[in-house]
Amino acid sequence: MESLQNERDALAARCADAEQQVADLTAELTAAQARIADLEAGAEEQIPIFDGTGPVGSGLARDGSDPRVLSMILAATAVVAGMVALLALVNGNLDSPFGFAMIVATLALAYAAARTRVPSVEVSVSRGVVYVAKGETSYRFDLRQEHTSVDMVGRPGDAYWQVRFHRKGMDDLVVDADMVDPHEFVRLLREHRPNL
Repeated sequence: MESLQNERDALAARCADAEQQVADLTAELTAAQARIADLEAGAEEQIPIFDGTGPVGSGLARDGSDPRVLSMILAATAVVAGMVALLALVNGNLDSPFGFAMIVATLALAYAAARTRVPSVEVSVSRGVVYVAKGETSYRFDLRQEHTSVDMVGRPGDAYWQVRFHRKGMDDLVVDADMVDPHEFVRLLREHRPNL
């Protein structure tokens, strides 16, 4: 009789554990369904890529295209042309007009890929100092100093909006809507330059 009670208690404990697992899994399922609903609602928002009102600072051009794609396509095509030129070399046809054309095409495509490469630009503002990292070069403009010359062209949201940081003996460094969120950037600048 005691063994039956022990077995019943063990089964009751297992049943309680199973019920707890069902409750936990039900809660996880409900949370997952809510997350899926949120993601689906977010996916329904379409980003207008051709009217210039898409997300700024995303690295996309105003027409919604990615400027890095051209250099990647040119580089990939240069690799293919180089492989064809290598095949012409292996077959002994490198001195033919076709082999020469492949060498010229490879060099031209590689040059074009290098020239169209778009360096990444990162702009940040910290304690009144604007940091701009462009490729491997970085610039720093201290807005707290009066001798730092800054001009704004247009208003945030305008298609031609720019902020120009003047540099002695060099071209102005231009920050535009492709690099930053104009409204947030101007808000941060106006904390130290209210007349901007």
